[in-house]
Amino acid sequence: MNAFTNGWRATGVQEKLHILIQGTLIILFFVTMEWVLGRFEVQIERAAETRAEETANGLINGMNMLMLTGKISDPENRKLLLDKMSQSRGVAELRIIRGRAVVEQFGPGLPEEAATDDMDREVLSTGRTLFRKLTLGNGHSALRVVVPFIAKQDFRGTNCLSCHVTNAGSVNGAASVVIDLSDEDSQLAEIEDWLWIGHIVLQILLLVIISLFVRIVIVRNITNPIRNLQHTMAEIQADLDFSRRADVNVDNPDIGEMARNFNILVEKLEHANERLQLFVKMFDNSGEAIFITDAQQKIIAVNPACYKITGYPEEEFIGHNPNILNSGRQDEQFYKAMWKSINDTGLWQGEIWNRRKNGEIYPEWLSIGTVKNSQNEIINYIAVFSDITRRKEDEAHIEHLAHYDSLTHLPNRALFADRLKHALVAGTRNKTKTALLFLDLDRFKYVNDTMGHVAGDRLLQSVAERLKSCVRESDTICRQGGDEFMILLPDGSDTEDAEKVARKIIGAMEIPHQIGEKEVVITFSIGISICPDDATDEDMMIKHADDAMYMAKDSGRNNYKIFVKAGPGA
Repeated sequence: MNAFTNGWRATGVQEKLHILIQGTLIILFFVTMEWVLGRFEVQIERAAETRAEETANGLINGMNMLMLTGKISDPENRKLLLDKMSQSRGVAELRIIRGRAVVEQFGPGLPEEAATDDMDREVLSTGRTLFRKLTLGNGHSALRVVVPFIAKQDFRGTNCLSCHVTNAGSVNGAASVVIDLSDEDSQLAEIEDWLWIGHIVLQILLLVIISLFVRIVIVRNITNPIRNLQHTMAEIQADLDFSRRADVNVDNPDIGEMARNFNILVEKLEHANERLQLFVKMFDNSGEAIFITDAQQKIIAVNPACYKITGYPEEEFIGHNPNILNSGRQDEQFYKAMWKSINDTGLWQGEIWNRRKNGEIYPEWLSIGTVKNSQNEIINYIAVFSDITRRKEDEAHIEHLAHYDSLTHLPNRALFADRLKHALVAGTRNKTKTALLFLDLDRFKYVNDTMGHVAGDRLLQSVAERLKSCVRESDTICRQGGDEFMILLPDGSDTEDAEKVARKIIGAMEIPHQIGEKEVVITFSIGISICPDDATDEDMMIKHADDAMYMAKDSGRNNYKIFVKAGPGA
């Protein structure tokens, strides 16, 4: 079946048309021949039936004459009648079949006069003539007819035994005739031969006519335009040149319409190819990495940015699962939530940490979407991601600028105020003390005026480093602005703790600072306030420490003072 289908597809239009027309003619010939032969066969059968019935009726008429003359009782007379009638043309068998009443009246007859089959018995019982086609022992076809022997009038006769009466209309027997149809079969065969000869001659004539018609009309109007259209298709397929167009100026309007539709399709393909090329360029030149997987999450396409970000070349991506980038920072619950979002909504996006080929872990912003077919089944996943290391660094830098001093990198006033607030709340809750130190450099303006602002900035940076060495990691140092600093001592720090830190700072500042080629010694005046002894809110804590700092300056600088509430009447 496949071989036939492939062969039919490979056959050209002209050959297919020949086959269809010739096949149609052959079918029409067989139908016509069957109809003609059927008509002849019906006529021949009717003629044979008439001849057989006439022979049977002749036999019956002879038997009527024997009955009227009283000679029917003698079997020899009946035999002579049979012999005479058997000489009729085409008679293969002739029998007399006597009815029971006749047997009783005339005595036993010849053996062949008895009813031998159902056909005989049916005719004797019904009085109807029956016909049947059969085949003789020599293979010839034949026609058998059994005609009832019906008395036409009342008849009275005698034999040697008794009187008998035959009533008009009674069935006294039957005549069975078998006609050999060999001549008729020969006649049909001759007719069939002539029909075949006529068919062959007609086929040859029609083949010549159809060939000329096909060559003149079909080839010019169908085959050649179709071949030109096929040639154009092959050229477009070979070099993907969608600027080519098929010729629509052909004689056959159907093929012209086909060519116009083909050109419309090519135009759409041209536009689609232009868009595809644009998408390819966007895919290849995108600064964001893109990879596409199949439904089984095997990577089937990546763009160059994937290599730039991850360090994996294309051949190491294709066929692999994207989990080759897994950094291990996200737990199983993270990925379960991610895939739930993808399966439920068709999209997920968020920040994730992945690993480059060299082992470096980096942050990326990842978006994953799905592509579905007409049955709403996922056939592809598309992932788009970018390295956000620089963005994270910028965010951290912005965060640092928002909360830290740009010169000394110490917490600024906003961050210090937030930490002071939390420390006071914790102290109140835990019933512990919190200490605040307010520091101001002594005669810092002189350094700026004599050495310049650049030297002053370097001195502030050196001072900040000295201060860091004098406190705990849990403590907070803040540059309040200019040459002022504050230090927060949380977690139950009392006056004694604050004094220890103040003395440590004063001692650390005795060592000269190396500013360029010069050594500079500078001191601090320090004021201390304690919560809840001196104040319970941030503003009062800072104000009391500031007041104490000015008390230290007034008492000669390079020392510290603890805020003391003024007594009554002060």
